[in-house]
Amino acid sequence: MRLFALAVLSAFLAQPAAAQVYRCTDSYGAITLTDRPCPSTQSGGLIERKRTDEEIQQERMQAAEAMERRSQQMEMQQRMPDQQTQGPQAAPAQRPDQSLACQEARKELEFVSSVRTVSQDEQRVRINAAIGSVNAACGSNTPLMQEPSQVVVPPPRPPIPISSCHAGFCSDINGSNYNRNGSLLIDQEGRACQILGNMVQCH
Repeated sequence: MRLFALAVLSAFLAQPAAAQVYRCTDSYGAITLTDRPCPSTQSGGLIERKRTDEEIQQERMQAAEAMERRSQQMEMQQRMPDQQTQGPQAAPAQRPDQSLACQEARKELEFVSSVRTVSQDEQRVRINAAIGSVNAACGSNTPLMQEPSQVVVPPPRPPIPISSCHAGFCSDINGSNYNRNGSLLIDQEGRACQILGNMVQCH
């Protein structure tokens, strides 16, 4: 649990300054969340002001402390003997996912997930912070959102001089052969290559 709390704390520390959020309602009752003031034709106003770096840092530390306290409480409960928690006079313990703190944390997660006026990176960080709060308040273990994988496209290989070409194939100066179809060549590894003057280049 302490490792989990440290992981969530890292997500909080990586979070950039939150943008301000306005809730606007048009004449048809449609609600829009935006980071700019509502137009004069719509009603609504500021529901989340832009916070200072000091305020954000304080909120992160408070959330981290709350998660640490929660993890310590859960560890203590696991170590308690069964007879201390199941005595005849003991009142039934409230499930974490039924607590008021859990309900509030889930509402915050729903709100953060509905905002579409911030970048994808900021949205992911804000959602991860809300997920961490839900996990701490509800005793759940919902995984955090991961950064999208980046596709790395290798650069094309440098062109190689052609030594000879015939109707169905070509050869380069290194002795490699290519099946020929007009100006398109296929090398021995199945890659598409092109004839550029007296050179061949494969992608």
